[in-house]
Amino acid sequence: MRYNRIRDALLMALIFACIFALIGAQIYIRLNSSENTQDAVLYTCKESLSFTGVFIRDETVIYSDYVGSGVMNYAVSDGSRLSKDSVIARIYDSYSQIYNRYRIERINDELENLEHAQDHGITDYAQPEFINTQISESYKNLLLNLTEGDLSSVYDDSLDMLRLMNIYNVSSNIESGFDERISYLQSQKDVLSTSLTEPVATISSLDTGYFTSEIDGYETHLNMEMADGMTADEIKEIIAHPDISNESQRNAIGKVFKEYSWKMVGVIDVANRYFVNQVLQFSMDSSEKYHTVTVDSITPTGNGNEAVIIISCNELDSELAESRVADVELTFVEKTGIRAPRSAIRFVDGEKGVYVLVGEKLEFKKLDVIYEGDDYVLSVNTADDEYLNLYDRIVIDPISALPGSASGSVTEAAQDDKSGSDPEVTQADTPESAPKNTTEDNSGVE
Repeated sequence: MRYNRIRDALLMALIFACIFALIGAQIYIRLNSSENTQDAVLYTCKESLSFTGVFIRDETVIYSDYVGSGVMNYAVSDGSRLSKDSVIARIYDSYSQIYNRYRIERINDELENLEHAQDHGITDYAQPEFINTQISESYKNLLLNLTEGDLSSVYDDSLDMLRLMNIYNVSSNIESGFDERISYLQSQKDVLSTSLTEPVATISSLDTGYFTSEIDGYETHLNMEMADGMTADEIKEIIAHPDISNESQRNAIGKVFKEYSWKMVGVIDVANRYFVNQVLQFSMDSSEKYHTVTVDSITPTGNGNEAVIIISCNELDSELAESRVADVELTFVEKTGIRAPRSAIRFVDGEKGVYVLVGEKLEFKKLDVIYEGDDYVLSVNTADDEYLNLYDRIVIDPISALPGSASGSVTEAAQDDKSGSDPEVTQADTPESAPKNTTEDNSGVE
C-alpha cells in the first residue's frame, strides 16, 4: 500500500511537471514570437509644409459718402460675385428698417412653406412613410450642422424639415390645412410693410468682380504683379501688422476683386526647390476646406535655409476673400497603405516582400510599395493573397523564427538601398531634404 501511494505521488508530480513545462514553453515561444513579429496594419502618412502666409489680390476699394449717415445693410455676402450696377449695400435711417425687412423675409419663407404643404397636387400623392423617412434625414442634417457649427445652414435645414412635417400632417389627415396660420402671417407682414421707408442711399458696383466687406489698408499697397519681388522682411512686417487701415478708409464699405485668382507669399525654413511647379492641396488652420494650388517659386534669401515661397490659386470662397494673413498648410504627400517594417523586407527570386507567420509556417508575400518612410514602407492594401494583406503577422527575422525554414532562399534587403534592386521606391518618393510635418494614422494595433 505504501509503495502504491509513493508511486501515485511520483506519477502526479511527473504529470504536473510536464504541464508546467508545456505552459512555460508556450509562454517562451509566445514572448519570443511577439518580439520577432508585427501585425500588418493600415497607416496613413501625410507630409506637409506649414507656414504663415499673406494673401495678395488685385483689389479695388469701394467708397460711399453716405457711410456714417445711417445703418448699413449688405445685400451680398463675402465672396459673392457682382455684376455691373448690382446692389452691394443699402443705408437706412435706423436699425428697425433693417430688422423689419428681415422679419418680412422670414414671413415670406414660412408662407411659401405652408402654401406648398397644403397644395393638393402634392399632398394627394404623398406617401406618409416616405415623407417620414425624409423628415428623419432632414433632422440628422440639422443636428450635424449644429454640432459642426455650420449655423449658416441651420435655418435652411429647419425650414426644409418644417416643410416636410407640414406635408406629412396634411397627407396623414392630422391637419386639414393652414389657412388660419397663413392669414395671421399675412396680417403681420402687412403691418411691417407699412413701416418701411426708402433707404437713405443705395451703393452699387461699378464693375464686375467678387466682393468682401473686410478692409485692412493693404488694398493699395499690394497687387499680383508685385508678389514676385517681395522680400522676407516685407512679408514678416505684414504678418506682424495685418491691419493698417486708418481714417482714410472710414468711408469704405468693402472691396472688389476682378478675378477669383490670388497669390500667397510666405517665409519658410526650406531652401530646397523640389516641389516648385507642383500642384498641392492647400488649407487654412481656421477651415476644413481644401483648395488646389500651384507652387510658383521658392527663392532662398541667403539667411540659412530661409526662403520665400509663392503659391497661386484660381479658387475663392468667403474665408479666403476676407483673409489677409493666415496660418496655412500645403500637403504634398498623403498615402494610405499597409505598413511593413523595413527590417523585415527580403528578396526572393527578385521580388521584394516579407515573410508572414501562417500557423507555424512561414509564407513569403510580395510588397507593392507606394511610400517609403525612414524605418517602414507602405504597401498597397489589397486582397490578393500573393501580397501582404491587412493583419498578416509579419516576421521581422524569419531565419531566427524557424531555423532552416528559409535558409538559402532569402537575402536581406539593404537598409538604405533605393536603386537597382529596389525599383519600386525611388529617391523622389521621400526626398531627404524635404521639409515635412509627418503624421501617421494607425488604424490597427501593433
